[in-house]
Amino acid sequence: MRTIWILNHHSGLEGDRHYELAKELVKQNLQVVVFLSAYSHRGERYLYEKPVTIRNVSPHIHYVWLRTAPTYHGNGPARILNMMDYSRLMRKYEARFYQRFGVPDVVIGSSVHPFAWESAYRIAKKKKIPFICEIRDFWPLSFIEIYGWSKFHPICLLFSLLERRAYKRADAIVTTMERGWQYLKQFSYVNTERVFWIPNGYHTKEIDQVLEKKEISLPEELECYLQKHWCAVYTGSFVDSECLPDMLDAAAYLQEHGMEEIHFAFIGDGCLRAELEARVEREGLKNVCIFSRIEKSQVAVALSKAKVCMAALKDDRVLNDLGLSLNKLNDYLYSGNPTVFACNSPNVVKDSGGGLVVPCNDPKAYAEALIAVYHMSEKERESMGEKGRKVIREQYNYATLAKQYHKILSLCAGWEEEA
Repeated sequence: MRTIWILNHHSGLEGDRHYELAKELVKQNLQVVVFLSAYSHRGERYLYEKPVTIRNVSPHIHYVWLRTAPTYHGNGPARILNMMDYSRLMRKYEARFYQRFGVPDVVIGSSVHPFAWESAYRIAKKKKIPFICEIRDFWPLSFIEIYGWSKFHPICLLFSLLERRAYKRADAIVTTMERGWQYLKQFSYVNTERVFWIPNGYHTKEIDQVLEKKEISLPEELECYLQKHWCAVYTGSFVDSECLPDMLDAAAYLQEHGMEEIHFAFIGDGCLRAELEARVEREGLKNVCIFSRIEKSQVAVALSKAKVCMAALKDDRVLNDLGLSLNKLNDYLYSGNPTVFACNSPNVVKDSGGGLVVPCNDPKAYAEALIAVYHMSEKERESMGEKGRKVIREQYNYATLAKQYHKILSLCAGWEEEA
């Protein structure tokens, strides 16, 4: 059995890209080892206190948590130091990892940050194995576009250097963004024939089983709300990038114009939760209810009881035009319900016909799209929902994506005859 190592600082288990891919890759006679940080970026706490914690998640999937330091909040200097410490710990315990798991046949370095690329390449060079550079965020482009940093900012200059080194060294580049090659083509040394698109996927069969067995229940308050009302549902993080205030503006518009039949359920947690709750109370939005985060397995159940799904993104054309790979959209489109998505860039909702796409930052247009879905016949909504399900089933299914990834591994490692 061959082994691949995946270096991903912010990896996780259920629902995470690499865990879901790993479950499929082991069916192709591969062992997968994932190296991640024990410091939870979402929870801002340590999951494990030991310097290294190893779990055999399944017979052929192993997770290694590194206690990176320091702790941090937000995106300040401490987070950069935490990223750098990830590479330090990979180097420090490298020999121990070889003893435990053997030498890998391929190593994948996956951003969020470019230090994972550095560590992955160092291992690849030392052991003379292929290095795959996986891009889930373009750095320093994200700093420049999202936070408005100058390209001459010291961190941008550092990340730009690491970015160029990774692209030049990689045996293959995998990007979650469908048009990521448009950004990569500016680098003359990048062989575009070795650039591959593997989006974030979805386990369609697992979700089907969850819904068929009906063994997973929702919190009673949420269940009652969804049963009682015609609901537009949002699931995910309550953060700036998700444009939740715009959705509340749409809710306010509908209430003001007498469309009280449409209710809104916001399910999740995040830094904006208190602000959103305060606004709902202050403005008397009787058509809105905010619920706590639910488990990944419960999300599909909640969405199956919705009438329409809601999503929105800020108008960041430079990044979004490279392609979106949002787990949320996979959940929504496979729910069988239409999705209303505020986005100014090409996206799977529009391409699939699985919903209605409106301009960013236009709450009136958003509200009118929800009204349009409300007035559709049941057959029209089902037809739109099925278009979304078809695309997820055929193009974003993790079983299919894992086979595509295996072909990339085979190409780089010379396994073509066995792939």
